[in-house]
Amino acid sequence: MRQPLSEPGSQEPTTPAERTLRRILFVLSTLTALTLAAYAFLIFWIERSITQVEAIIAIHCRMLASGEGLYYALNEYPYTVTPYGPLHYLAETALFRLGLPMLQAGRLVSFVSLLAVIYLSRRLVLLYSGNRWAAWVAALLVAATANLAQWGTVGQSDLMGLLFSLAAFYCYSLHRVERTPRALLAAGALIALSIFTKQSFIAAGVAIVVSLWLEDRRTCLRFTLTLGAVGVALALALNMATGGGYYENAVLTNLNPFSAVKLGQQMRYLALAGMGLLAIVGAGLARRPRELHPLLAYLAAALGVLLLTGPKIGSDLNYQIETMTMLGICAAWTLHRLDFFPLFFRSDKSWVTLLQLPLLLHVVFNLLVSGNVNASRIMRDQVRRQELEAIRPYLEPERGRVLAVQMDPLLAFRGRIEVEPLIYRLIVEAGFVDPEPVRRDLAAKAFATVVLYDDVFDPNPELQTPEVPTLPEPQLQAIRENYRLVKHLPGALLAGDYVYEPKP
Repeated sequence: MRQPLSEPGSQEPTTPAERTLRRILFVLSTLTALTLAAYAFLIFWIERSITQVEAIIAIHCRMLASGEGLYYALNEYPYTVTPYGPLHYLAETALFRLGLPMLQAGRLVSFVSLLAVIYLSRRLVLLYSGNRWAAWVAALLVAATANLAQWGTVGQSDLMGLLFSLAAFYCYSLHRVERTPRALLAAGALIALSIFTKQSFIAAGVAIVVSLWLEDRRTCLRFTLTLGAVGVALALALNMATGGGYYENAVLTNLNPFSAVKLGQQMRYLALAGMGLLAIVGAGLARRPRELHPLLAYLAAALGVLLLTGPKIGSDLNYQIETMTMLGICAAWTLHRLDFFPLFFRSDKSWVTLLQLPLLLHVVFNLLVSGNVNASRIMRDQVRRQELEAIRPYLEPERGRVLAVQMDPLLAFRGRIEVEPLIYRLIVEAGFVDPEPVRRDLAAKAFATVVLYDDVFDPNPELQTPEVPTLPEPQLQAIRENYRLVKHLPGALLAGDYVYEPKP
């Protein structure tokens, strides 16, 4: 392992360039810490859900806490899907039972996971480089990334899954670099935990298998076969314990249609928010194009998973967090590999020292994005609070059953879902669910209130997209025939809320 030429905390005399770099990194780290502190404050200040999925997960956890289970049969009420592994749900429910509000419980799980990811990023680069400057830069780049901070303060399963995934790769790296006993066993266990948190976190496992294959094929085969056998056994046991619900919810209904438009959106954001990191990693690849280091294998696997899952209907920028994390780690490691730090300390004029520019670009740009995200969250929360008060009279429990596209009011006033429109429409169109029971209940005016994002009597063409939650056409027709529009409420999402009640 290469030892650092100098360390950030060294008391020995340093060059002016080294003192300059220390000051720059200190200022950027302070600004990043303040930004994360603002995110952390809003975890508790924001009362309403930040995303629709956060509200859905919170409702599922509340239903779990009340004894309704976690994975639901597809062809009966409630028509909703628990699309992820059970671990985040269990952690959020446990904190709720300890007294935390449900939304804040989920956000706290994610934020603690985010802090652990930042710490592991530093440890991982330090392990592979021995350079504390590079390790500092890795932690800074990951902590400053707006996409990570944004999803690290939302009550969804992404950051918990990323933490287990990165921890698995770190354990494998300990096995590779220091031959730490049992580290490979720990890596396998953590891969299983990451997949049972969210199924898309397979990149670390793929990278470990590829790296092991290049290093020791016998060990690779033992590791892969053991992990596969244990993983299948655990999945079968969970599926049996849930009466087949785990397979139906977490596997079958996750096969959403793909959208070229969604892929374009994902790639544009990645290019914009990660352009500084992409430039640094690209410079390292141009210098040594044939070397497949485990870090680069992990980055390639994460990017591959993003390309396979990011274009799904219903996906969001949270599908980028593993790729963005590995870009930050690989960028810091690349700076070490290109001898950026000793060259910078000698005030060398080579092109390598110019890589300070994309580094600064990434941190500054992402901190500005984070500032905008926090401001938007504050404004949206104010709108949501007003929206909640306006829609409250239509959702009071004594009024009867409710079918709504808005999840946040259901979380506030009902604590459960009867029909989750977006996923319901997708699984009906996929042929997994019989649409007749819901259509029949709408025709019989069994729902006292229906809340949609559009006027079914005068549809807005801009809202007729697969991404907008709505119902299949037969159910919409049943609403036209048996319900009347009683109120259009302005809201935080799309065109607001259209409230329908049965015709007299």
